[in-house]
Amino acid sequence: MVTPSLIFNGSISGFVGLLLGIVISLIVNCTLVEISISSFFSLYFGVLFLVVGAIILWRIFSQDAGDGMGSEAKRKPLAAFAALIMLSGLICFTLEQQWYRGTSPILKIPLYVILGTSVAFALTFSVVDLVNYILGFLQVSVAKPFVESAAQVYMVLGTALIMGAVFGFVFGVMDVEDEVSYQIRLALLREERYCYPIGAILGGAVGFANEYIREEEDRCGPNLPNGFDEDI
Repeated sequence: MVTPSLIFNGSISGFVGLLLGIVISLIVNCTLVEISISSFFSLYFGVLFLVVGAIILWRIFSQDAGDGMGSEAKRKPLAAFAALIMLSGLICFTLEQQWYRGTSPILKIPLYVILGTSVAFALTFSVVDLVNYILGFLQVSVAKPFVESAAQVYMVLGTALIMGAVFGFVFGVMDVEDEVSYQIRLALLREERYCYPIGAILGGAVGFANEYIREEEDRCGPNLPNGFDEDI
């Protein structure tokens, strides 16, 4: 049900999401450029992705297996994403610019889709955790976090995957990494003309939808599934 409160709060959340979508677009594409042209950054992100993926897998499988089917269902997408992160780490070790120079974009697109997905996911959930922490710190009374329920987490997860995949696809199609050093900035600016609107639209939609889910859960009470911390 659309209420004046939802319109007001949803508009604010949508605007914040729009800005975050644009920022995430810029950071993801800059990260892909650095991984492609810098041996240091490709090694750094490769090790980072492997460590993060291993930690997530360890956290998942170190928990009690007798939590029921609901908990098991939540672990499967987290385990799949952890495997995706570790695959991204391995891909980073192979992304030497000289190895792929002149290669058809069709062969490179899948690699950048996987990398873009991992970077967007990690960045999105870092931003969500930071927002939750800041809001909890500024509020005197105990209040509901910005993103908490399973529905909100799955929505943000799905959007981050789509956003990262789209950014990686556009990056690979436009062959940004094959430009010479003084033209990479121009190529990145050309690519961002396509990525900025996508990030803004997805970010704004998620911001409004997140506020809608919050209000629906407040209205329906404890009947909706809630909480995700025990599985992460």
